Amino acid sequence: NDYPTLERVDHVLTCMRLHGGQTVDNLYACSCEIDVIAQQVAFDDFTEARTFEIYEKMPGEKGGLFRDSDRGDEIRAKLEAARKDAAKRCFIGMKKDGGEAAASPAGK
Repeated sequence: NDYPTLERVDHVLTCMRLHGGQTVDNLYACSCEIDVIAQQVAFDDFTEARTFEIYEKMPGEKGGLFRDSDRGDEIRAKLEAARKDAAKRCFIGMKKDGGEAAASPAGK
């Protein structure tokens, strides 16, 4: 399950932006998150799941193709489970002192 470097970097930078910026804590947590996801979801499935997530918001019939898909439901659920596992294992959204920071992107 080797994800391309560009995809890993993009994921980490996006995750850091969603959690308050480029800090060392966010770097470690967000790098951990993509590592956990990569262990559990093949890159092709990850890409396909992200496509379904993005285009399901499209209105009308075009979006319906992405909302009403058994395959889409299956791989989105797999990605969501990996994100939830990563949130627990990687302390996504947690400040160093243990207080909560921004919500995890897994819920978005």
